[in-house]
Amino acid sequence: MNLYENHLDATFVDIALRGRQYTVQNEYLARDLSTGGCFPKAWQRTEHGFRLMKGGGEDSVERELLASQICRCFQVSQVLYERDHFDGEKVSVSDNMTSREYSIASMEAFAIYAANQERDVKKWILSLDEHNYYMMNIVDYLIGNTDRHWGNWGVLVQNSNHRPVRLHDLMDFNRAFHSYGDLDGANCQTVFGQQMSQREAAVWAVARIGLNQIREVKRDAFSQLPQFYEMFCRRLELLAVKG
Repeated sequence: MNLYENHLDATFVDIALRGRQYTVQNEYLARDLSTGGCFPKAWQRTEHGFRLMKGGGEDSVERELLASQICRCFQVSQVLYERDHFDGEKVSVSDNMTSREYSIASMEAFAIYAANQERDVKKWILSLDEHNYYMMNIVDYLIGNTDRHWGNWGVLVQNSNHRPVRLHDLMDFNRAFHSYGDLDGANCQTVFGQQMSQREAAVWAVARIGLNQIREVKRDAFSQLPQFYEMFCRRLELLAVKG
């Protein structure tokens, strides 16, 4: 189903986001109108285009909203998540990053494509968008994002010629602030097979391009999740010193 050419009514959104009226007969509708991942999601058409609503419980929504506020304080291409409600439940909402002109390919798919082209995928990514690659590792460390698997980042592709343009905007923050009890964080999933902690990957990234902080991260941003403020400050200070 091409979402640019077909209408979405409220029933379809309700099926995809809340799981209501989910039957074998309309199962394919719910899948087409949702998107990949573990958390419930649904597209909603507005007068300004499509937006994605994401649920999954108040805690995961607040994590995504806080992570998005932090990321805005750094120079990185990103999806912006805002607060909203659907059917009485808290959700995050974001604008669609694709268009008729551009689509996205996951890093999993791009790595297969690179192998078939006999090209080194890491060198190709760095030649396309070195800045946003390293910034991804910096901000994922700062926000404790443990979900940057190869389906959660990738490239923006020009539809007219199928050529990769750059990394697509950084997205999907509702698994932020996990493995957040120490300075090392989780194992980094975006270093092309190397064994490296998120801290090590972020330190290496800062050495390559700098920290690129553009505004202060204010304490009141943590009003809903104050337990994460101290560790965030410690991680930021560590990278600032390295920079």
